[in-house]
Amino acid sequence: MENPEAQSQMVGPEQAGLRLDRLLQEWGPSHSRTYWQRQILQGRIQVNGRAPRASYTVQGGDAVSITLAPAAPVPAAWNTGALVDEEWVVYQDKDLVVVNKPRNLVVHPSHGHEDDSVVHRLAPWLAVESEDFRPGVVHRLDRDTTGLLVLARSETVRTRLSDMIQDREVHRDYLAVVTGRLPEPAGVIDAPIGRDPGNRLKMAVVYSGRQARTHYRTLAAWDKVSLVQLTLETGRTHQIRVHLASVGHPVQGDPLYARAGSPFKAQLLHAARLSFRHPVSGEPLCFWQMPPAEDWTSWAGHSGPVTVVDPVALASTELCGQVDTGFLLEKGLGLLGQ
Repeated sequence: MENPEAQSQMVGPEQAGLRLDRLLQEWGPSHSRTYWQRQILQGRIQVNGRAPRASYTVQGGDAVSITLAPAAPVPAAWNTGALVDEEWVVYQDKDLVVVNKPRNLVVHPSHGHEDDSVVHRLAPWLAVESEDFRPGVVHRLDRDTTGLLVLARSETVRTRLSDMIQDREVHRDYLAVVTGRLPEPAGVIDAPIGRDPGNRLKMAVVYSGRQARTHYRTLAAWDKVSLVQLTLETGRTHQIRVHLASVGHPVQGDPLYARAGSPFKAQLLHAARLSFRHPVSGEPLCFWQMPPAEDWTSWAGHSGPVTVVDPVALASTELCGQVDTGFLLEKGLGLLGQ
């Protein structure tokens, strides 16, 4: 299909058995699979006159109709005379850039954040050819979540990285300080997430939501808070924050999901490690950043003595070495022995 945005097409017998989102990417390879999934969710794709799921298995003879909104114009000023602040850049080459995102910064322009975002600050390095004012964006961190984020510098690399994330070839480890102590030292929170019916600004665990799974391990515990390591099987909006709040252990300082009156003024959730094989060269890449000490050390003075629950903060993997909990607490945050 030369121009899938303007056509309907019949599924051929050789394409039968493919997921709908993968079929659409074959027909429109200039867009990522994530992009096509978004179009399906927005009701712009129909199969045989009905709105399907992205996971729908197409059959030979299915009629697929695609009706996409015209792409919005890209602000010309983004790449004009701007300078990149390289202080927060962890890695960059001709294909991608990895940054350590600070607190109080959104990833891409959105309502109320039209003038400042990660994309704005990296604009001279990004290809401003992609849709939705999100050039280079392949995954996101919430505004008040700090840590590692990778962006693509071309639409080709963006598509490849998006597919790697979908196929779980990009690994992300998070650290959080939570209220209290989870009942088990390690486990999985498996609960569907959707829009909170009582507050459209929030997400919630709801029966009709999308499947979501969060793995956690408690690394250290104080009197009233714990330090936990988390990894995601899925990537739902606010997933870690919603899941932890749903089991009664919200992220400290979370303005949406924690109770008011928290002594912590910052949201203590940090994307600490990011690893993947380079989408072009195949080179193994592993990045690790300590949480911002100015925010994270604030609990040491009133949380009592620490108990190390798991000596390994981040386990070794094919791409990364091990990070010990003692090293994280003592060298990174200066908290061991508090």
